[in-house]
Amino acid sequence: MRDAFIPLFAWLGSTTVGMTIRSSAALIALTEIIHLVGLAMLIGTILMTDMTLMGLGFRRHPAARIARELAPWTAAGLIVMLVSGPLILSSEVLKCFESSFFWMKMSALVVAIAFYFLVHRPVARADPPVRAWRARLVGGLSIALWLAVALAGKMIGIYGDDLRVEPAPFRVRMIHSVGQTVLASTGRPAKTSPR
Repeated sequence: MRDAFIPLFAWLGSTTVGMTIRSSAALIALTEIIHLVGLAMLIGTILMTDMTLMGLGFRRHPAARIARELAPWTAAGLIVMLVSGPLILSSEVLKCFESSFFWMKMSALVVAIAFYFLVHRPVARADPPVRAWRARLVGGLSIALWLAVALAGKMIGIYGDDLRVEPAPFRVRMIHSVGQTVLASTGRPAKTSPR
């Protein structure tokens, strides 16, 4: 399945933006900080709504009011994450392609975003409120999904390596010659140069 994304990763790694970010420790740090701020905005606002849905948050205000008032901050956090994420990816294509945690994060992110728009938001904004057990269930599942996204992202930074037992025969290797990305086939995991 990963191999289907090789052209996309190769293109991202060879873009001017990707090469510029990759060549500057300051730009790498800046994009990661921006990404984490977006993640904090997104998960923080959703967590406040989830805690209220579970009966543990703001008890004086209904979840629908909290969700509506935090909606612009939630949307801003999501937009920041969705813009900064590909920038980070373009600077670390090899690391991300090889990392099982990256693929876990992307899978959890797709599920969490779908859950937010299809289930969480309608339940949180319901007026009159849904039954307490349903609100608690939705709040708990939402917390679990966003926690999975955050933890998988953290694991990319800590471990970064592949969890697959058998290495894939086809590796993406970044070779900088005349500014082109070259795909190379090897039997060993590709090495990345330290920053």
